Amino acid sequence: SLLAEPGLRWDEAERDDMLLSTLSAGFADCGARLGADPFAWQWGNLHRAIFEHATSRIRPENVTEWNVGPRPLGGSRSTTMLAGYRMSDFGVNLGASVRLVMDVGDWDKSVCINAPGQSGDPRSVHYGDLAETWSKGEYVPLVYSKKRVEEETVRRITLLPE
Repeated sequence: SLLAEPGLRWDEAERDDMLLSTLSAGFADCGARLGADPFAWQWGNLHRAIFEHATSRIRPENVTEWNVGPRPLGGSRSTTMLAGYRMSDFGVNLGASVRLVMDVGDWDKSVCINAPGQSGDPRSVHYGDLAETWSKGEYVPLVYSKKRVEEETVRRITLLPE
C-alpha cells in the first residue's frame, strides 16, 4: 500500500525516484554477477549448494576435493523447496538434505534422497553420488521388502566381532 498509495511516507515523485534507483541498482548488480544478457540469467547460477567436508578447512593441505558441489538449486526461504541462502553471495546455507516420500500402501514404492550421497567416506563412490539428483528435486527408490532389497543390493558388508 505504501507504493500504491503514496502520501503517508513520501509523495509520488519520491516514490518514483526510489523505485527507479533501487530497480536500476538491482539490475546492475544482476548484470555484474550474471553477465550482460538478462535472458541468460538463472537463479541456480547464484543460488548454489556446496557440501563442505568437515575437515576441508582445517587440514594442512586444505583438501577441498572432498567437498561436493557447487550444485545449482532452486527454491528460497519462502518456497516449498526451502533453501535459505547468505545474502552476500546467495550460497545455500539452509535446507533439507534428506527427503522421504513414503507409500504406506506399498512400501517398496517409497522414494528418498540424501545429499550429497549415501556414504560419509569421501573415498566411496557413494559419497557425493546423489548431489545432482538432490539438487534437481528428484528421488531414488527406498525399497523395503527383502526381495526388493536383495534386487537393489550392490555390495554387502558383514561386520563380525573379534
